[in-house]
Amino acid sequence: QSILSAGLISIPRKHPDYYALAFVNYILGGDYSSRLNMNLRQDKGYSYGFHSSIEWMNPFSVLLARGSVQTEVTKESVFETIKELTEIRDSNEISLEEFRKAKDGLIKSVPSQFESNQQIVNQLLNMAGFDLPINHFEVNIKKISELTINEVRESATKHLSPDETKIIVVGDRDKVEKGLEELGYPIKHINMYGDPV
Repeated sequence: QSILSAGLISIPRKHPDYYALAFVNYILGGDYSSRLNMNLRQDKGYSYGFHSSIEWMNPFSVLLARGSVQTEVTKESVFETIKELTEIRDSNEISLEEFRKAKDGLIKSVPSQFESNQQIVNQLLNMAGFDLPINHFEVNIKKISELTINEVRESATKHLSPDETKIIVVGDRDKVEKGLEELGYPIKHINMYGDPV
């Protein structure tokens, strides 16, 4: 297998578009029925699971789309990943059905974030780390409920930049390099510590 990880520097946690971009990520790769997973797992059969998430931080965050794929379709998987990042902001905007399903899913997922002691501690640490108000989760649900589809679409357009996305491929170089070169992207070889080789 090859392991793919596509990363993009993004907005900080306290940015006004936080809720809208989190919504975009849910549709892109944050849910089982997300675009990335449905494409690379369900439609193409390249992967057992392909997802995205945002590591929220200040002064910037990192959006990561990642998964393991079959070696022989490494090139195709990279292509499809970039394609999904591009289309969700350009030619295949978030649909009204996707928007409604995502809003319902995000709101209903809030209780599941408190199912264990560890999850509760993590939520409290998150609130302390980002100086969030004591009624954060009440506000959270309200903000998600009030989001409009235009705000979500605009966030995808503003904050997803396929041209600035970096992709790390860990795999058999002899088997995947030629295909990756055919995509036309500049390729750099690094070791496990990130040093050029």
